[in-house]
Amino acid sequence: MAQKYAPYGLWESPITADAIAQDSVSLSTIFVDPVTKDIYYIEQRASEAGRCVVMSNKTQKEVFDKDFNARTRVHEYGGGAAISYNGTVYSSNFADFRVYAAKDGKIKPITPEDPNKIYRYADFCVHPVHTDLLVAILEDHTDDTPRTVRNSLCIINSTAVTVTSLVSTEDAQSEFYAAPRFSPSGDKLAWQFWKHPDMPWEGGQIYVADVHYNSNTHKLSLSNAKLVAGEANNIGACYPLWASNDKLLFTSDESKFANLWEYTQTCTKPVLSSVVQQDFCMPCWTLGNYSFAFLDENGTKVICVAWRDGRSVLYVVDVAAGSYLEIKDESFDFVVVNNVCRLSDYTFVFTGWQSNAPGAAMLCTLTGPSFVPNFRVLSSTASTSAVPFPEGIISLPTPLELKVAGDKIVYAVYYAPNNPAYAGSSIPNEKPPCVLGVHGGPTGLETQNLNWQKQYFTSRGYAWLDVNYSGSSCYGRAYVERLQGNWGITDVSDCIDVVQSPQISSLVDTKRTAIRGGSAGGYTTLAAISLDSSPASKTKFFASATNSFGISNMELFANDTHKFELMYVIKLLGGTKDKIPKVWHDRSPEYFSANIKTPLLVLQGNDDAIVPPAQSWTIIDGVIKSKGQVEAHFFDGEQHGWRTSETIKKAIEFEREWYEKSMVRSTVAT
Repeated sequence: MAQKYAPYGLWESPITADAIAQDSVSLSTIFVDPVTKDIYYIEQRASEAGRCVVMSNKTQKEVFDKDFNARTRVHEYGGGAAISYNGTVYSSNFADFRVYAAKDGKIKPITPEDPNKIYRYADFCVHPVHTDLLVAILEDHTDDTPRTVRNSLCIINSTAVTVTSLVSTEDAQSEFYAAPRFSPSGDKLAWQFWKHPDMPWEGGQIYVADVHYNSNTHKLSLSNAKLVAGEANNIGACYPLWASNDKLLFTSDESKFANLWEYTQTCTKPVLSSVVQQDFCMPCWTLGNYSFAFLDENGTKVICVAWRDGRSVLYVVDVAAGSYLEIKDESFDFVVVNNVCRLSDYTFVFTGWQSNAPGAAMLCTLTGPSFVPNFRVLSSTASTSAVPFPEGIISLPTPLELKVAGDKIVYAVYYAPNNPAYAGSSIPNEKPPCVLGVHGGPTGLETQNLNWQKQYFTSRGYAWLDVNYSGSSCYGRAYVERLQGNWGITDVSDCIDVVQSPQISSLVDTKRTAIRGGSAGGYTTLAAISLDSSPASKTKFFASATNSFGISNMELFANDTHKFELMYVIKLLGGTKDKIPKVWHDRSPEYFSANIKTPLLVLQGNDDAIVPPAQSWTIIDGVIKSKGQVEAHFFDGEQHGWRTSETIKKAIEFEREWYEKSMVRSTVAT
C-alpha cells in the first residue's frame, strides 16, 4: 500500500486510547519461594480498577481470591506487598490492610482485625527456623497526620495472629525502615534505616543485629545493633542481602556512584577493586526492588543490574576477586531490568522491559565460563485480545547526551514521528510538533522501555522528547545533587536548553512544543510556564502544557503531603520556609498564575494523598482569574497516577485533543 502524506500531528493511527487501556496489565514485581523454588509475580490490571493480583507461574492461576488486592500503602508508594516461603504465600491486602497467608488453596489472615485501617504492613521476611514468625515494616496511622505516623519493624506471628514490636524508638514519627532480612541461619537481622530530612537514597543506613529466640514466649528479640554502612545526609546505603551467615552485601554511593559493597565482622568495603561510574540500583521509591541476586549458594557470584546511558546492563560480579564481567549478548535487549531474584545456581528471574515489546516476567540461565544467557518469557503484559499493531509502527528511542549552556551535560531521549502508513508531512518543510515529557520524582529516571502512550503520539506524527534533567537518578550522586536548592530552576532551564539545542531544534518545531508531566514532573511543567525565574513564562516558549497532579504551592505541599516526602522539599528548595520564605514563594506556581500564557490542561485524581486535589484547584483558579486558557478533569477513585482503564483512556484522549486544539490544528489552518 502506498504511503500517505498528512500534517504532522494529524496522522491516523491504529494505536488508540481504547487499545492502550484495554486489558492493560503491568508487572509490579516477581518473587521466588526460596524453599520450593516456585515463582510468583504480581500483575496490576487496569480493567479491574487497578487491582494487584498474585499469580503462580506453576499453575498460571491467582493465589488469592478474586477480590484480593495485593498492594500496600506503606510509604504511600508501596512495594514489598508479597513473598513466599515453603509453599505459603504471604501478602498484604489493600482492601482491609491485613496480611494473609495462602497455601494449598486455603487462605487465612495472620494479622489482627483492623476495621479502621490503622496499620500497614510491607517488606516481609520469614525467619528460616521459626517459620511462623515474619519480620515486617509496620506503619502506624493511629494519629493519622504526616507528622505523627509512626514507622517501626515488627514481628507477625502467623500462628497466634499477633503483631509485636521488634525495632521502635520514641522518634518513630520521623523514622523509616526498609528491607529487613534474616541471615540464612536466622541468627542475625539486617535492615535499612533513615530519618527526616533524608530520603532513603540520600542517607540510608544499614544496621545489623543479633537475633535471639525465647522458646517460652515464642518471640524474637535483638541485641548488639550495629551501624555498618551509610551516613545521614551524605551516603546512601540500600538493599541489604545476606551472601552467607557472616557476609552481607548492599549498595552504597560512598564513591558518588551506587556500587556493590560488603560487610563482614572484620570490615566494610567495596566489592569491586575499583569504582564503576555507574549506579547499581534505582532510588528506592518503592520497597523490594532489588537489582542484584546471588548466582550460587555460597554467595561468591552475583548477578547485578547497573545503569549506563539510561539503560540497564547486566554484570556477573566475582565477590572474592573483586571483578565483574558484562553479559554482552544479542538476546539481551532489555532496557529496564527490575526485581532480580535468585532461583537456583546461575538461574534468576526478573521483570524486564524492551524498547520494542511489552514488559515481561523473565527467567535467565547462565552457562559456561563466559556466562552465556538463555532468556525465557514466563509471562508477558502483551494484550491477548487486542488486534496487533502494524509492523514497524514503534518509534525506537535515541538516547542523547547534550551539551547545553555553560558546557553542562544533560541527558535526553528522542522518539521520532513514525507510522509505516505515512511518508511524511503534506506541508512542505514542516517539522513535527513535539511533546516534552518531564518525569516525576524528581529523583527519578525516564526509561527507554516501550510506552504505548508515547507511541500513541509518535504514530500520529508527533516527536516525543524525554528530558532526564539535572537531579535525575542513575547518572551518579553528583548529577542528582545538582537539583538540591534548585528545584524549579535547574530542571526548568534544562528542559528549555534541551529544546533549544542544535540536535533537537533541527528535528522538531520548537514553536510547537508541549511540556507535560505528572507529580514532580507536573511541578516542573507549571514552573516552566509560570515562574518569574523561567524564561519560558515570559515568551510563551511552550505552545501547550499538561499538568497531571503537579505541585502548585510549596507550603501547601509541605503541610499536606505524606510522611515519606514530608521533608524532601526542604533539600530541593535549599532550606525551610522559615529560613528562606522568598524562595518558597518564588518557586510556587500558584503565585505566578497570571504569567501563564501557555494553554494548560490539568488532570487530577480526587483521592491523591501525595499531591492532594487542592494543589490543582489553586492553579486552575489563578489561571481563570487572569483570563488564561485552562481545562481540567478530576477523576474519582484515582490516587497518585491512573490505575483504571476508564481513566487511562480518558486521560490520553484529553491530552491529544488539547494539543490538537492548542498547537496543531490552529497552526495547520493558517
